[in-house]
Amino acid sequence: MPASVVVIGTGYVGLTTGAYLAHLGHTVVCADVVADKVARLSRGELPILEAGLDELVAEGLATGRLSFVLGAAEAVAEAQAEFIFLCVPTPQGEDGSADLRYVRQAAGDIAAHLAPESVVINKSTVPVGSTRVVEEALGRDDVFVVSNPEFLREGSAVHDCLHPDRIVIGSDDQAAAMRVAELFEALRAPLVITDPASAETIKYASNAFLATKVSFVNALANVCEAVGADVREVVLGMGHDPRIGFEFLKPGPGWGGSCFHPDESVLAEREGITRLLTFGALFAEVERVGPDGWAVLSWVPGEITPELLPVAAFTARPWDEDLVEVRTKMGRRVTVTPDHPFVVGDGFDPVQVAVRTGAELTTDDWLPIAQNFPVLVDAQPNAIDLLETCGLESSAVIVRLGPEQRQLVERRAELLPASRRRDVLRCGAMRLSELHQLGIESTGGAYGTTTNGTYVPDHLIVDERFWRVMGLFLAEGHVGQDGARSRVCWSFHRDDEAELVEEVASYWRDLGVKVAVRKLTTTCQVSVSSRILGRWFHQALGANCHRKKIPDLAWTAPETHKWELLRGLWDGDGSWSLIRGGPSVVLEYGTVSRSLADGVLRLLGDLRITARLKVGRTTKSTVDTYWISISGADQIDEAIWILPPFERAQVRRSTANQAKRIAPTGYRRLSKHSSWVRVTETNRRRYRGLVHSLEVPGSETVVTTHGLVLHNCFPKDTRAMVHIAEGAGYDFGLLRGVIAVNDEQYERMADKVERMVGTSLAGCEVATWGLTFKARTDDLRDSPAIEVIRRLRERGAVVRAYDPTVDSHRAAVDPRLEGVEVGADAYAVAAGAQVVVVLTEWDELRWLDFAKVADAMAAPRIVDTRNLLDAPALRRLGFTYAGLGRDG
Repeated sequence: MPASVVVIGTGYVGLTTGAYLAHLGHTVVCADVVADKVARLSRGELPILEAGLDELVAEGLATGRLSFVLGAAEAVAEAQAEFIFLCVPTPQGEDGSADLRYVRQAAGDIAAHLAPESVVINKSTVPVGSTRVVEEALGRDDVFVVSNPEFLREGSAVHDCLHPDRIVIGSDDQAAAMRVAELFEALRAPLVITDPASAETIKYASNAFLATKVSFVNALANVCEAVGADVREVVLGMGHDPRIGFEFLKPGPGWGGSCFHPDESVLAEREGITRLLTFGALFAEVERVGPDGWAVLSWVPGEITPELLPVAAFTARPWDEDLVEVRTKMGRRVTVTPDHPFVVGDGFDPVQVAVRTGAELTTDDWLPIAQNFPVLVDAQPNAIDLLETCGLESSAVIVRLGPEQRQLVERRAELLPASRRRDVLRCGAMRLSELHQLGIESTGGAYGTTTNGTYVPDHLIVDERFWRVMGLFLAEGHVGQDGARSRVCWSFHRDDEAELVEEVASYWRDLGVKVAVRKLTTTCQVSVSSRILGRWFHQALGANCHRKKIPDLAWTAPETHKWELLRGLWDGDGSWSLIRGGPSVVLEYGTVSRSLADGVLRLLGDLRITARLKVGRTTKSTVDTYWISISGADQIDEAIWILPPFERAQVRRSTANQAKRIAPTGYRRLSKHSSWVRVTETNRRRYRGLVHSLEVPGSETVVTTHGLVLHNCFPKDTRAMVHIAEGAGYDFGLLRGVIAVNDEQYERMADKVERMVGTSLAGCEVATWGLTFKARTDDLRDSPAIEVIRRLRERGAVVRAYDPTVDSHRAAVDPRLEGVEVGADAYAVAAGAQVVVVLTEWDELRWLDFAKVADAMAAPRIVDTRNLLDAPALRRLGFTYAGLGRDG
């Protein structure tokens, strides 16, 4: 039920709280003591950078549910609100103690204006016992004081408000606590109602524990450097222990990874073989062969094509919460954890992109589809080794010797047992194991098995004819099993597809393979009875309609071969039709294989066609069908030769009558090699199982299902917790140790920079990238970057800094940046520097032109305190690189 709310204080917590409560439907008045700030907020101008907050404030102002006034007393007197949130500053002393004067002042100002039975909610970060302080300052027995601590993470505060992992309310009055809980009834989150002291302690204890994990892994990184270990591998091994987990286990604060449902897919490459794998299948392979040598398809906005880039880390973790399914125009969809970061754009500019979590996406956001797989023509195989891939024991394979093989066998016949020599020379056939014993290669000849009488060549030539037959198999084929016998079958219309029957049959006859053509009750079937072929088709293309997939060879095939595969697919089971009677045309294909649908969409994308996907069930079906359609005049022109010649002529006659060439709605082609699709909805569903993460340095993106591009996923409260413990007579030695490790880390970073330069830092020009506490905020409070810069300057370094949210005007009035020159961009501050230090994990730093950076520097050196950059790539450009916990 909507309530009347006053929020006192429009800082980080107060402004976010007021905006999201208005979004939930309450009438909110926010009060502040700075007149200029109130005037700017009333115009929708925000004093802080926080993703999504400007939209919430604009929405609240537009609906009239959010307003800003000058003065706390005036706000309470005017609104006669039922709920009043105290969100005022509580500055912390060096010993961790909190200054409560603003809390007392605000409580005293509003005391006389509170309506009876109103509830004052303390949301400021306050020490244990502050509820009693507020009660004393109010001096009212007819109002209630409740504690409601915030758990906002800078950079994702709006998401944390709208999708909290818990809501904590502390009160000695159960009824008052329940009234406060009703403010948040629209949110799905566990509700913890406890006493005020416990609620206030929960806030500090949570952040102190997270700080403990961060400090531990920072100390571990130092150990790894000392012993020559790689902290990323150590953390990977630790994180799989469910008692430890992966959260906050990375050197430097605030690390998270991309978290995908195991059924989502990625194109992965290892040892020259590219495969379309689900994350579940990929991680099974990583478990089997190890994490080294893997690359996945990735895309950097603005680049010409996607690339296969190395994977730095694989992580999997158990999940027992909601996942979010993101759906877009053109039918693309992907399921991830709600905090998973997406690359988003506005649908107009292909370069101006932002990062937003799945939970924050709106229907105004556009997501990129990466297209044009990077083909390396020199790496194309020209033949398939059937014997290598069939997996049969050589003793079970019979060879009908080719001419060259027969000559070699005759020369070496004395090496055969006498009992076999005569039979082999007479019949010209032998077991493959015997051929190998003679040291003769299995090249040439024909190969069968002891249970199938059909003989096939050892290799299949990969040409356009091959790909067309493979496409027809994906549409009309299956692998049948009769005991130990295998049959590869194509089933066509009994009478109307004679040309397709002859095409498949003649392909095998020309290879010297025995092929059977039989007319059955409803079909005309072409079949080859061969265990060798059966094994290969089963593995490469799938044995039945539910398991069909694009063969791995297709991903690195030339465009002509991809077109032939799709031609076979469409000839076998595709169609075209007129839209509303014409003249516009749509090409359509349907399959019950999720993997095949994913592969076809990706293949079409590689050929610059953005197809639409629709998922549904036909009458009496128990499984989903995936319908793929191509529309739009330009795309029909591009794809028309998927169709047989006589159908192409019909389509051209129809489209020639189009007065206007209207592009299909739902996507925008913003460059030659990418399309963008608009988000249509997000849906949550409960999931229990593993979710998977990848880290791709250099791009931090993954091209996932259907070609969608996705992104890769404290000290103040820690000191306060120590102070609270000391006030209670307890020496919290463990937490003091955590703080000591954290403080020591700043000195270690300065030491690392000094070692990189190789001399004293006195007079040394140092460029630093990043100033804020973390990326995607403009908050400098408690920033590790500033602490490291301070220590560099203490050692005599001349520091120039760049941060996307901090300009020279702001730096000039901020005492924390005194003596630091703030530049306009990363290149400017690097000019003439003897070393660059990465201090905040801004994504844009990954995508810099590092050759340009190297040319600008006095010496190409980088100290990466966030392990953000691609170390091998930098070293190839001549940089001396040092990370954290992975280099000495």
